Amino acid sequence: MNNFETTIITEIAALPNIAFWHRNLGRGKGFSINGYKSNHYPDFIVGTRSGKIILIETKGDDRDNSDSQAKCRLGNKWAELAGTKFSYFMVFDKKAIDGAFNADKARELIRQL
Repeated sequence: MNNFETTIITEIAALPNIAFWHRNLGRGKGFSINGYKSNHYPDFIVGTRSGKIILIETKGDDRDNSDSQAKCRLGNKWAELAGTKFSYFMVFDKKAIDGAFNADKARELIRQL
């Protein structure tokens, strides 16, 4: 894991409503969201004490390219179709693309789940 990923998951895991977290494996070995052009492997799978499952994709602020936008749209659509027990968060450090969150806002929203 890089420094940003470590920081994000450490802060989220410390929230009182988090029961567990798991580093998702990538490239055909972990959980993926099936996409039209390619599959998306979010970085983390997080479970809350209330039974909700959260997929988290972390992105450094230098990663606001079209690949991130496509992954964000796919993840948000998955969460919309998966039902109320599932959420998706693409998390940037300070800035965010449309449909994603900065780290502070993501922690605030995840704390409420």
